[in-house]
Amino acid sequence: MEGWSWTLDYRHGTGHDEPGYYEDGNFGIRLENVLIVKEADTKFNFGDKGYLSFEHKTWAPYQTKMIDLTLLGPEEINWHNSYHGRCRDILAPYLDESEVAWLNKATELIGV
Repeated sequence: MEGWSWTLDYRHGTGHDEPGYYEDGNFGIRLENVLIVKEADTKFNFGDKGYLSFEHKTWAPYQTKMIDLTLLGPEEINWHNSYHGRCRDILAPYLDESEVAWLNKATELIGV
């Protein structure tokens, strides 16, 4: 980390190992999930090489108002909606009524 040797820290991805961008007093953007890489269960296995997939370990909704929906195609929209559905399924049992109401609002389906 060359910046550290000069005692520079840009307070975003170039200054340390966190994905994100921050402007003091203005805003910050950070997307971070913990994933496990595991063997994928696939219908085919060409060349007997196997395939890998991701398993989510953290579940937090993405703030949809920060996403430019016009840049998403149908596959990304489906992925986003599916991810938010899993967030609801996994988190809701641990939340009280008002928190579930917030979660339902935060994970509403999107579409373009």
